[in-house]
Amino acid sequence: MDAIAWTALLVDLGVRPQTAGRWADAFEMVLEDSPGQRVGLAYFLGQILHESGMLEHVEENLRYSAERLTAVWPTRFPTLESARPYAYNAPALAEKVYQGRLGNTEPGDGYKYRGRGPLQVTGRANYAALGPMTGLPLVESPDLLAQPHAGLLAAAVWFGNNASGKIPDGVEAVTRAVNGGVHGLAQREALTALALQKLTEA
Repeated sequence: MDAIAWTALLVDLGVRPQTAGRWADAFEMVLEDSPGQRVGLAYFLGQILHESGMLEHVEENLRYSAERLTAVWPTRFPTLESARPYAYNAPALAEKVYQGRLGNTEPGDGYKYRGRGPLQVTGRANYAALGPMTGLPLVESPDLLAQPHAGLLAAAVWFGNNASGKIPDGVEAVTRAVNGGVHGLAQREALTALALQKLTEA
């Protein structure tokens, strides 16, 4: 079995060459490669590539128009008038939708611990839980998760603890563990299948 050529594999999966080159070292350092690991790697890749927009978006976009806010969070923003103060105002929006949830207790926590990394780790509680598991000071330095090595390590640890056990049940079950629903299921399935094919060929 040949070692995984990560830049080439990521490009084959649809990642831009420049982005693949920037992330390849992190994949090489973080992810274990062995015959028994490759199915799990394929499922992991199918999820993180969808969640991160092919590794292009590793920090949550909280800049929405008022119209978009009423569509994304209709219960929080039932009218355009209620949404306008938060339109294109990421810190205010993060406080509105995340404060008092996910372990966010201090003023500013909602924005400070917004989604980051390939799996969009969100909330002080999740940053705090992953810190000891990764050996990274994520509560003190949350921006670390937007960097390839730290972000990928945290994603791999979270996936291993929360989603890898669903692999025998298929992509939909893994997606529910990652996403809480089945958003983007078709792309996740296609990416997982392609990753399985490429990893089997390697």
